[in-house]
Amino acid sequence: MSEGLPSPMSLLQEPLLGTAAGDALSMDALTEELSTACRDLARPLRRLCLGHETESMEGPHALSASALAVRLNDTLRALQSWALAQLPGEMTEPDVERLGDLWHLVAMAHSLSNVSGRPHPARLMHLMGLVALRLRLERHAGIPATLPLTLQESEERGLSVTEIAALCGLKLSTVRNALSRREMQYDRKAGVALDEALDWMVQRSGFLYPHINAASVERRINGRLAANWLTDNKNVVFERSISRLRLSVWRLTGNDRRFALNTEGVRSCVLLLPHMLIEEIIDLPLDEWEERGQDPSAAMHREALGLEQGVSLLQCQVPTLGCLEAIIRRLGQTGLADLPELAHDETL
Repeated sequence: MSEGLPSPMSLLQEPLLGTAAGDALSMDALTEELSTACRDLARPLRRLCLGHETESMEGPHALSASALAVRLNDTLRALQSWALAQLPGEMTEPDVERLGDLWHLVAMAHSLSNVSGRPHPARLMHLMGLVALRLRLERHAGIPATLPLTLQESEERGLSVTEIAALCGLKLSTVRNALSRREMQYDRKAGVALDEALDWMVQRSGFLYPHINAASVERRINGRLAANWLTDNKNVVFERSISRLRLSVWRLTGNDRRFALNTEGVRSCVLLLPHMLIEEIIDLPLDEWEERGQDPSAAMHREALGLEQGVSLLQCQVPTLGCLEAIIRRLGQTGLADLPELAHDETL
């Protein structure tokens, strides 16, 4: 099925901005709106089909509205899971025809509210707006479609302030302040370029779709995305988490060298690299780097990594998966035999 969706700007609801999407689009709230929309639509649609009112209209009318809501409830739940980027195991594949039916029902309910004065289905519309945004961003990133809906847009545009706020669960004022600080370049007609917006949004804890950044070795990442990438990397093994330092320890399978990562980091991806000199990675596009060997916390870091006193601790911020991959290759070029000061502590 190919259903054209209007611009997300006509769907996203400003009163819902600044609230986490999971709260604004809870199933209880969406189900209530769906039931209301079915009740409001059933009567005019039935009258349109019959051509006149009947005395028995209330009974069948109520039954039809209830049956319609029940019929679409599973589809609504699947679409909510997809829009909130829940794990595939937590959602069922939506039925193609019913997905189209749900979209048409929301569009009709919105139209009816405009002429009848009834409240419009704000949460259902907001849900459809997020669906359209995810489809557009995934298409831009070259990610294969996982939902049988397509957008009808003649040319790719950037993201508006409203769209960025909705994708990150932020207030409009927060995004506008970021623009005023030049954190993103904004064009009044085109908005913020998609790649630039993705690099900014991935640094926000509420961003719904960080997996889009992980689809490219060139887009900005954070510690969470780096940890996911390392989990699937055959050259690296996870050893343990250190909650007091908010770090995880990893070991290369080829030479047993260890390094630490801010696994829960959102703002950036930070690596702690023992036995590494900046000259060894200075050619890589790092954001920042510093020697942490003399810091007050250095002893704790060395203990966590199984290092002897005095071993160097280079810290660097890694902007992309491409840069992270290059660092892992550099680490793999030198083995334990070449680093006599490394403590062979296998108890970690």
